Amino acid sequence: MPPVYETGSSVYRPGMTWTRTSREILPCPPSALWATLADFTRWPDWDPDLVGVELHGPAEVGSTGFLIPNGFRGRVHSRVAEPFTITSLIQDREIALRQPIPLGAMDLALRLTAVDGGTEFVQKVTFGGPMRAVMVAIIGGDVVKHFDVKCARLVELATTQADHDA
Repeated sequence: MPPVYETGSSVYRPGMTWTRTSREILPCPPSALWATLADFTRWPDWDPDLVGVELHGPAEVGSTGFLIPNGFRGRVHSRVAEPFTITSLIQDREIALRQPIPLGAMDLALRLTAVDGGTEFVQKVTFGGPMRAVMVAIIGGDVVKHFDVKCARLVELATTQADHDA
């Protein structure tokens, strides 16, 4: 029998995952994008799937928070979801979090890598556990589908901030 991993109150077995990685080159340096990414309260400004993010303390590894999805799923999520946990926070490089889902977890990683002409922005989302197909249908598909919108909004916010700071 394969090993069982526990994520908070959730449990899932390896091999029961759905993972999608999206990437795009953005015409901004990582530091310009980081200013928006690292401010969790601004995530709804660039992520069309969210109407709010609440952090329960400072933005650091181990801190918890609450994602508030838009529409009906947000109302359900606010009643039944456990808080996410920040699992990685490396300035100008990476933010990762784990959101418990029924019988598993969603892992979301956002990575910035300096490249010629800007920054490679990578989003990796993984759903694990026996309910992954249901969770992909509810939220996961949109996380992937809206990646181009997220990228465009991040560039717009980074450019606006750079113009404001100049």
